[in-house]
Amino acid sequence: MEFKLGIEKLLPELPSKPIALLTNASGVTQDLIQNIDLMMKKGANIRKIFAPEHGIYAALKNGEMVQDETYAGIPVKSIYTEKSHEIDPAELEDVETVIYDIQDAGARPYTYISSLKHLLTATGKSGAQVIVCDRPAPLSGSIVDGPMMQPGFRSFVGIDDFPLRYGMTIGEMAQYLNRDINADLKISTMSAYKRSYYYDSYLKHFVPPSLNLPTLNALFVFVGMVLVESSKVSVGRGTPYPFSQFGYNGAWSLNLKEQRGAIFRKIMFIPSLDPLSGQKLEGFSIHIEDRKIFRSTTLAIRILKHLFSLDRENIDFKHLSILYGSDDLRKFLEDDMGVREIAETWIDSSTDYIEARQAFLLYD
Repeated sequence: MEFKLGIEKLLPELPSKPIALLTNASGVTQDLIQNIDLMMKKGANIRKIFAPEHGIYAALKNGEMVQDETYAGIPVKSIYTEKSHEIDPAELEDVETVIYDIQDAGARPYTYISSLKHLLTATGKSGAQVIVCDRPAPLSGSIVDGPMMQPGFRSFVGIDDFPLRYGMTIGEMAQYLNRDINADLKISTMSAYKRSYYYDSYLKHFVPPSLNLPTLNALFVFVGMVLVESSKVSVGRGTPYPFSQFGYNGAWSLNLKEQRGAIFRKIMFIPSLDPLSGQKLEGFSIHIEDRKIFRSTTLAIRILKHLFSLDRENIDFKHLSILYGSDDLRKFLEDDMGVREIAETWIDSSTDYIEARQAFLLYD
């Protein structure tokens, strides 16, 4: 059987009634044709497009507000503004279906899945249907890793209770997010997809889902190293190699001998974005050798432990708790727990999730 993306399977069966899209530049076919352009060519009645964080062209910085605009004459409505990151159900009164087609990053703090949950909530109220066009889990759909989100710490960078690396495709995650919403949800599944494989097992071309995730390897680093963004560490934003390098004052005294799956090359660099903008930093370039064993979650903990030993003021613990999903890590650092010991707590906390996740999986 030939591999097909969810959008490729949906195109011959597009709804004839008024639709909206929630998408961006990553919503392309295997041949790199934009989904909006193909739908227009097929005569789809597209009333509006919703643009999440990073904008319709996935070109804006993290946290930068998205403005309304147009695409080929179609209104593009920002759902990432200073006032709100949600979708007003009133915006859906003139459509019967909303098609969601974005490449996710496989990481809980990446906000496209948060926008997906807000979409499901809005359509649950308006009665519109949601069709999620499935795409490969970029980090593979078979590995679950990292701390669980605890209910009291939910935010837009932690929209629901699941681990940092959740091990599902976006279609599977949509079903999980919808478990308590019960919106009218349909998944346009992929064909000939195996969940243990990686993005580039199927797709020849990597289309960045946002500005600072320019390569597939950057996604493997981001899923754990996003935790480090709560501290005085540059993860390479404002350099040509975001999430392929990191640095801070005193980084070369960090012991990385036990970190498996990657080679860490000593470097110095000067980021042009905060934190540490304009400073010449000691750092490391990350060269992933084995995706199956590389865990950026443990790399992040190793760095945070080192920062804590240098000066605990290096870490914004409120921000860290939001990203981590609880305030447990602060306690672990204060108790000087080892990296492996901390990682073992993730296995215990995610047991119920892994069992519940089975009901939403779509592929072997």
